[in-house]
Amino acid sequence: MKIARLLATVIFGLALPLSLMGQERARLDTTVRLNLRGTVDLSLVAGKITVRGWDLPDVGILASTENGALRFDASPNRVILRVEQEGQRGTNPRGNANYDVSVPRGTRLRLQAASGNITASGSQGEISATTVSGAIVVSGGRSQVALESVSGPIRASQLAGDLRAQNVSGSVRAENVSGRLEAWTVSGAVRLIGLRANDIRAETASGDIVYAGRVATGGTYDFESHSGTIRLTIPRSSGAQFGLETVSGTVQTDFPVETAPAAGGRKGGRVEFTIGDGRAKVTVRTFNGRILIRSDADPSVRRDSASIIRRDSAPTTRKDSVSTIRKDSVSTTRRDSNSTTANGDAVQARNVRNEVGLGAPTDYIA
Repeated sequence: MKIARLLATVIFGLALPLSLMGQERARLDTTVRLNLRGTVDLSLVAGKITVRGWDLPDVGILASTENGALRFDASPNRVILRVEQEGQRGTNPRGNANYDVSVPRGTRLRLQAASGNITASGSQGEISATTVSGAIVVSGGRSQVALESVSGPIRASQLAGDLRAQNVSGSVRAENVSGRLEAWTVSGAVRLIGLRANDIRAETASGDIVYAGRVATGGTYDFESHSGTIRLTIPRSSGAQFGLETVSGTVQTDFPVETAPAAGGRKGGRVEFTIGDGRAKVTVRTFNGRILIRSDADPSVRRDSASIIRRDSAPTTRKDSVSTIRKDSVSTTRRDSNSTTANGDAVQARNVRNEVGLGAPTDYIA
């Protein structure tokens, strides 16, 4: 998995000696011209990187560092800013640095931090952001966006391009993304809200996955977790083929299930059903976590009418069938007895009604 090499890559990249013959200073306040679709490359060990998009053709930089020197180099196609720690053995090499940078919209961004936070908004260009323990918050992109963290949270929103987000123990949250989306975590949660993408893959080992959004015609949606809960909320008007698979977990859906596992859990605990035109494909897999498929239909639709898949029993529909009335649960009237009273009749009728189970959900476990 790529995230397994993330920590080594970041530390190695930040430790590389600089070959630039630029300016060195503890504070930098400057503006330089950058060509259309140029690159801005920013890196630090600890501190904060903040980048904003604006409508000017220049890059505006306001930067400072507590320890070390700022190494700055600029050309019409590329701007580079780093913290030079060489020769700083007698001081704290992890002193905070702070970058506040404005870039022309469409600029390509390369952002790196060890324990610093990274924020980028409105740049509308390609973005690559990597951190070890800091947070990454990105919004307003219109091209490829790649975000990687070891323990800090990742947040991405309002993206018109593709998103790839990787985390180890932190969470991933994406909102209003319309391009292709890939999200991986080891123990963090993945939350995908209001997406318009038609190609989505989310995977985690022990975290939960939450998806709330549309299912586009012809789209592909793939969700996988080892022990976490996977919860999907989609419009009832969607058209998709669902394949839900779990080994020892449970499956619950608001949609009618047409095929379910046979008694004793045969077919590997796989549940399949189709809604609408079935032109999208939704695949959900978990080992011992729960799978919940919810509908955002009219609020009058009761949640307790959902189907639950149980591996130790064949599916039975209780709505249109009457449960066998147990002899020990209903008062019986013997023909040779005159002891039946009006109250006894009422009790008998009430007990029969309780045993019918009208409106109870179809019950399965996978």
